[in-house]
Amino acid sequence: MLLALALLAGLALPAPSAGLYFYVTEGQHRCFLEEVPQDTLVVAQYKNPDLIGSIDGQPSHSVRVTVTSPSSNTVLATSLEKEGRVAFTSDVGGEFSLCFSSNSSRWFSSPRKFKLDLSINVGEMAIDYAEVAKREHLTDLELEVRKLNDKAKDVLNEMKYQKDREARFRDTSESSNGRVMWWSLFQMAVLVVAGVWQVMYMRDFLQKKKDR
Repeated sequence: MLLALALLAGLALPAPSAGLYFYVTEGQHRCFLEEVPQDTLVVAQYKNPDLIGSIDGQPSHSVRVTVTSPSSNTVLATSLEKEGRVAFTSDVGGEFSLCFSSNSSRWFSSPRKFKLDLSINVGEMAIDYAEVAKREHLTDLELEVRKLNDKAKDVLNEMKYQKDREARFRDTSESSNGRVMWWSLFQMAVLVVAGVWQVMYMRDFLQKKKDR
């Protein structure tokens, strides 16, 4: 079963994130969204080259990253070093945001920009297996088994997340359909009442006109 799940992993799991670079402007935020299932490891590796990354050649000060959960709770907030990584495990499934910012410490000057190289990986792709093998003294075979188990876990988590999301969507659709149905019935009832009232009014009107 684990082998079958592993074969499905390429389709069920998101592809590893390619590296990218961007600029953080003082006083502004740059945010990225990562949708992951519950209990999934997310690792963002970065390079904050400071002098090299500053457009005007001046030393850069602290660049911060803030990770926010789907319920808008702060998962972590920390200042970036010149190079490193930030990691967290999702406590719920959904979209997590990673926002980078740099607050200006200078007055009456144009905001500077700072370059960041970023790579985000999730699940099994985020695990440093060389470090795992070294720390736990695993053989090559044991390491491959570990990778297979982690990949199977990721597939199961992704399948559960998609199933839960489908159920929520179905509940929302059924609720919306129910409201639409009752609104349609209400409109029909109003039309029927209006029609009956018009018939009765016209009948009374014609009867009074006939009696004159």
